[in-house]
Amino acid sequence: MASKADPGRASSPLLIGPLAVIAVLVVVLAVWPRELIGASLADFLLVTLFLGGAAAWRTGKAVAHGWAPFMQLVFYCLLLAGAVRFCHFALFEDELFSLEPFAVEFVLLTAIATLGFRAHRKRQMTVQYGWMYEPAGRLAWRPKTSG
Repeated sequence: MASKADPGRASSPLLIGPLAVIAVLVVVLAVWPRELIGASLADFLLVTLFLGGAAAWRTGKAVAHGWAPFMQLVFYCLLLAGAVRFCHFALFEDELFSLEPFAVEFVLLTAIATLGFRAHRKRQMTVQYGWMYEPAGRLAWRPKTSG
């Protein structure tokens, strides 16, 4: 039985948290889209979700690959959200210093980066420590059962 301190469990905050954040953002953006994203939906999808999301996923994997702490990932996502905000400003004449869109982008990119971090960490734990851990789904691992 996995303990509550087991970071690989499927109910880990690093797995449940980002999924919950993405679900809440989808609902909130459906209610107040213009106020929170600051750009048109197409601009948001292109720059924030596709370009920024892909960069966030790779950032999460890179941080996990270097065995860096999770807080380093949060710092990189802060920088990435600033870069995404600048792309909105430069390409679509959106406001550069707008708190609500920056916060939405930061939270979304951090959630995506956390999932990338988790995906790579699962691979690390099950490949490099294959004698000790086995996969328990797409983003989780568990101690090997004897037998």
